Amino acid sequence: MNPSGGLQWHFRAWRSRALWSPTCGQLAAWLAQLQPGSKQLILLGPSAGWMLPSAWLQRFDYIHAIDLDPLAPRLFARRHGAALKVGGVRWQYHCADALTELPRLLQAYPQACVFFDNVLGQLRFHAPKEQDAQEFAAQQLTQIKRLLQGREWGSMHDLLSGPAKGLAPGQDFPLACEAMTSESRPPEPGRQPDTAWLAAARPHGQWLDHLTDAVFTPSTPVQNLAWAFKPRYWHWLQAGWVGPDRT
Repeated sequence: MNPSGGLQWHFRAWRSRALWSPTCGQLAAWLAQLQPGSKQLILLGPSAGWMLPSAWLQRFDYIHAIDLDPLAPRLFARRHGAALKVGGVRWQYHCADALTELPRLLQAYPQACVFFDNVLGQLRFHAPKEQDAQEFAAQQLTQIKRLLQGREWGSMHDLLSGPAKGLAPGQDFPLACEAMTSESRPPEPGRQPDTAWLAAARPHGQWLDHLTDAVFTPSTPVQNLAWAFKPRYWHWLQAGWVGPDRT
């Protein structure tokens, strides 16, 4: 089974729809305010698109989706296919390694913008056994950003994740927080995230660094989101969009 997909992942996502709903709503609001310059989208690693809003996907004329998970195309079609058809969106779903195929896709669709759907935070889990995860993730991100120079692209990915006590009784779900990446880099390894917007999750113990603090340049506006992945395990998500004139 793929370390970041497979039947277990889909079952968890389906079962967790209510738990994930606040984060999905905040992500939808962030995507809604974006104004992509292209009507074509290369969508990398969306799985079944569990967290993506159909309304945002309907803004494109053509979507080229790609994911390694063989279950993803059919489940993506069940979740978004009807809405895409109503919106007149043509789409293809390729079952392959998104990052391996990225150079070919960029060449084949030179006008398309690119979105990484919770992909880059999983790089550390795909490192070869003989290679350090941090070194592998850094190399991959450097190569990806080099390929994307001059291209309009965005990403939603894990920044940190770890144990949390969850919301106190009657406590509202933490609102998304706008920031610049230079202001939203994760704390030193082993320290708890201490931002007010995430404090509502009541984090404790050791949190995992997903090695994505260098995805965007320090001047890139980002959206920080809390994600109750499980009742007692939360993620700090970061979402950002890079215009075509930025590197």
